[in-house]
Amino acid sequence: MTPPYQDPRLQFLWLLVQNLRSSVDFYRDVLGFPVQDEVGNFAVVHLANSQLYLAPGQPAGEGLQIAIAVPDVDALQQRLSAHQINLSAPVDAGWARYLELNDPDGYHLILLQPHTDTPSPNP
Repeated sequence: MTPPYQDPRLQFLWLLVQNLRSSVDFYRDVLGFPVQDEVGNFAVVHLANSQLYLAPGQPAGEGLQIAIAVPDVDALQQRLSAHQINLSAPVDAGWARYLELNDPDGYHLILLQPHTDTPSPNP
């Protein structure tokens, strides 16, 4: 019998945002992530195997860190610079190269390009 929770995966994160339009613009136009749906009072940002649901409300960003893998962190840094978002150079941590920044509502994003030959750190 297969255990009921073998290989669980994150389906979505529901993020409350002050201004839905500003958040959609940030994730779509600045980061370049596809917005899958914009329906009424929320939007869905598509990630490869998960989604970020953006909905109006009081953001609870403090303390939350969201790590998102990207194919080319250096190209993303250039894209962010073109949108006047000042960042330091990507950090090479051995297991990945990454950038850190906060979205408009204070959610801390870790945008990382994993190294394929090095395992991720254990929590």
